[in-house]
Amino acid sequence: MMQGLTGWYFVIILYVLVLAVIALVLYFTVRLAVLHALKAHTRWVSTQPRPDPLPPA
Repeated sequence: MMQGLTGWYFVIILYVLVLAVIALVLYFTVRLAVLHALKAHTRWVSTQPRPDPLPPA
């Protein structure tokens, strides 16, 4: 019947593979951006002067 990947099957499989690659690239880009923001925020918080504790009541 069908000899190899021809016709619409090839187009659908190629489309799914391209979407999977785009999804993976987007996932790792967002993951690295969040990690970078978290590290920068931690560094920023650690350099802020700490407020004096409240006096005892």
